[in-house]
Amino acid sequence: MLNPPAAITRLRDLGSRRPLLLVGASVLAFSTAPVFVQASSATGPVFAFWRSWIGIVVTFSAVAVLRRFDLALPRGRQWKIPAWAGFFNAVSTTTFMIAVKFTSVADISLLTMLNPVFIALWAIPLFGERPGMRFRLWTLVAILGSSVVVLGGSTGPEGHPLGIALGAISVLAWSFQFVAMKLARGTMQTIPLTIGMLVVSGMFVSVFCLATRQPIGEVTGSDMLYVLGLVVVPGGIGAITLTWSLRWVPANVPPLMNLALPFLAAAMAWYFLGEGVTLIHVAGGGITLVGVAAALLSRSGKAILAADHPPRTPSPPPV
Repeated sequence: MLNPPAAITRLRDLGSRRPLLLVGASVLAFSTAPVFVQASSATGPVFAFWRSWIGIVVTFSAVAVLRRFDLALPRGRQWKIPAWAGFFNAVSTTTFMIAVKFTSVADISLLTMLNPVFIALWAIPLFGERPGMRFRLWTLVAILGSSVVVLGGSTGPEGHPLGIALGAISVLAWSFQFVAMKLARGTMQTIPLTIGMLVVSGMFVSVFCLATRQPIGEVTGSDMLYVLGLVVVPGGIGAITLTWSLRWVPANVPPLMNLALPFLAAAMAWYFLGEGVTLIHVAGGGITLVGVAAALLSRSGKAILAADHPPRTPSPPPV
C-alpha cells in the first residue's frame, strides 16, 4: 500500500503525462453533484447541512493523513475574507440544492455555465481588467441563452419560477465566493483558507436549518450515502484532479472543458433519474455554450484567463 507521499508522487507523474485526462476526470466528477442531490429524499437545506459537516470531517481527516499539522489557521482580521467566502458558499450551496429539488438537474446545471462570465465581470472593478467588445458581445449571447433556459424552466406544466430564481442566486453567490477566496489567497495558504471557509459555511447552513426548523435528524441511510457520494466524488476526486491538472495545462483549457459539465449532468439525470431534456434545454444550452466559449476564446477573454486573477481557475458547479 502506498504511503501518502508516494501516492502524491504517483498522481503528480500521471498529471505530467496525461493532464487532459485529469481535467476530464474532474469535469465528470463535478457533473455528478446535482444528480446526487436530486436522487436523495432529503430537502435541499438538510442535504446542505450534512454535506457541509461531513465535508469538514473529511477535510480534517485528509489533513491528518497528509500529516499537515503545521498549518497556520486564520487569526484576527484574517478571518474576514474567509468568513465572507463561507457565507457566500453557504448561500450558493443551499440555494443550489433547493433549486435542484424544485426544478431539474438540466435547468440548474445549464445556468452554471455563466460562472466564468460572472467571475470575469467581477474582475473588472476588483482587478482592473477591461474585457474587449467581442468578449462583452459574446457574454450577452451567453446570457441570452441562459434566459431561454430560465424561461423554459419557469413556465410550462412543470415550470417553477422560484426554483429558477434560486438557481440564479446560487450562480451569483458562487462567483462572489470565488473572488473572495482569490483575494484571500494573497496572504493565506490554500488549505487553511479552505478549512476556514468550510467551517464558516457549515455554521451559516446550520443556523439556517435551525431557524427554518429543518428535519436534519430525519435522513435515511440512502440519503447519507448520497451525501457521502457528493463529498467524495465532486468534492474530493473532482477537486483533487482539477488542482493537480492546473500545473500542466494552459489556463484557458479547463474552463472550456467545463462547458460540457451541464450536458453530462443532464445526461446522467436522464439515465439514472428519468428526467426529461426538452428542446428549450438544448436550444438555450447550445446558445449559452457558444456565447461562453466564444467570449473565453476572444483576445480579451484569453488575456483574462492567462492573467493572475479569478478566471485563471476553472469554475466548477456549487457543491
